[in-house]
Amino acid sequence: MNIIVTENDIAINYEVVGKGYPLIMLHGQYMNTTMFNEFETALKEDYQLIKIDLRGHGYSDKPFKITVYDYLEDVLAVMDELMIKQAHFMGYGLGGMIACTLAASYPEIIQRLVLISVGTEPFNVSEDRFLAQYSNILRTVKPEKRNKIMEQYMYHDAKKVAKWKKSLLDTEKGTTKLERKAINRSTEEIDLMINAHQITAPTLIISGEHDELIKPDNGKRLSQEIPNSYHFLYENSGHAPMIEEKERFLEDVQKFLSTETKV
Repeated sequence: MNIIVTENDIAINYEVVGKGYPLIMLHGQYMNTTMFNEFETALKEDYQLIKIDLRGHGYSDKPFKITVYDYLEDVLAVMDELMIKQAHFMGYGLGGMIACTLAASYPEIIQRLVLISVGTEPFNVSEDRFLAQYSNILRTVKPEKRNKIMEQYMYHDAKKVAKWKKSLLDTEKGTTKLERKAINRSTEEIDLMINAHQITAPTLIISGEHDELIKPDNGKRLSQEIPNSYHFLYENSGHAPMIEEKERFLEDVQKFLSTETKV
């Protein structure tokens, strides 16, 4: 565990594993650095993996108000602490939205960009639409069983994803309603489509064909706005293609991140 304090006195936890060119990894909403442990063995020999707990998550501070610009500050503070001027970036869900925003705002700091299950609108908007779509089913189910029902529509291989989630460190326990509200509203200002054309880094966007939460059309539309980008559709995946089709994911990412390889 490593802690850096931002200019606004927010403590941010990060981990560094491996050696080589820096690869900054940003987790999804309500997740933490441990979501990337699954890929350490395959990547740490070629890359220095920098895994960051965004504020509101993991072992980082959990303020009652968070904006997308606060997340950017978290990442830039860690880069400054580690004296990193440029890096590859990988982001899942929320982390992908932050990485994409960074790439548009600070194109000089990103060498290559990998975005996984990234929407083009605020996450809470996608979530509300998803819940409304299946409201007739969910309203007849007890609250404690709703998440399990929802996962059937989010993932193609829900059992594999459930097994993976059990391996993650649970840092949500004790999170208050105000802290969760801050996370839920943190992407309200995000509109990735507006500035996507400013991204200069080669970009790989990965979507799961069966993802009903962030539909794959989001990734396709985003790739059409980013000049040097590629959209890969994983036919046997939902919202977690990096787990549901792990072998393909690692192969695609390793090829893409290699500067000698053209996708």
